[in-house]
Amino acid sequence: MLRQYEDVPPVVVDKHMVLQILLNLISNAKYACSDHNNKDKKITMKILKKGNDRIQIKIEDNGVGISKENLSRIFQHGFTTKKTGHGFGLHSAALAAKKLGGSLNVHSDGPGLGAEFTLELPCINGEYL
Repeated sequence: MLRQYEDVPPVVVDKHMVLQILLNLISNAKYACSDHNNKDKKITMKILKKGNDRIQIKIEDNGVGISKENLSRIFQHGFTTKKTGHGFGLHSAALAAKKLGGSLNVHSDGPGLGAEFTLELPCINGEYL
């Protein structure tokens, strides 16, 4: 896994919720890369400061990608593209991000082009929640 971390202030959140979200995103990225025939499998984690009131954690992969029609359903309860999936992971992750006062978003240019999930968390007056 590649890491690209900007210098950001400490974030004070429910550590277990954030770890649950990140574990799900990294696990999905690993699965997406293993299902793709790309020989140069790559997962990147980025930590970025977005303005004075947000921090972003991005998990990017160069795996199987996500079709446009699936992008709109990816966080729905019970939706999955995995053969052995249940469709609870991303739904639970999105709910957890919202409970933390943040959001979870996805971007993919389509099948075979990888995906990028962005966990965004808030801060107030430069102090993170």
